[in-house]
Amino acid sequence: MANDFDDIECLVKTYGKDVLRICRYYLRNSQDAEDAFQEVFIKLIRKRSTFRGKSEFKTWLTRIAINTCKDFLKSRSLRNSTDESILDCNDCVDAAKYDEYDELYHIITTLPLDYKDVILLKYYYGYTSKEIARILKLTEPAVNSRLHRAKNYLKKILTEKGWSDYEYLD
Repeated sequence: MANDFDDIECLVKTYGKDVLRICRYYLRNSQDAEDAFQEVFIKLIRKRSTFRGKSEFKTWLTRIAINTCKDFLKSRSLRNSTDESILDCNDCVDAAKYDEYDELYHIITTLPLDYKDVILLKYYYGYTSKEIARILKLTEPAVNSRLHRAKNYLKKILTEKGWSDYEYLD
């Protein structure tokens, strides 16, 4: 199915939710996330001939989504733009935990981009270090190093805010 680029509707149904989450995470603005979402699938059609099958299709698509979001950030200076409805709680947590997850999400968005990348891919999407390395075009040891530094940085921030439970990073 992933190789059938002509069936864009099927690709959007299969991968659209994940792509939109990536866009929302990076851009923190629903309107811009939706614009980037559309751009990702336009790029997918335009770049279909460059997919060689050396990685999984989802890995390749995730890389396109992340790069598209980074381009949006550069071109539109969205770094300070936020949208309170950006995290769709119903998809990932129960209502009792929403405030805690929402606060954690907002803390993660303040991390340096290199740290945000690995935290998002590891803990939000569940990719392995090897998959993250392919997506970000890094070595696996570099990914593990970034994850280690990102977790330490995040723990420091959480400690300063009075959080004592780091179950999110295990």
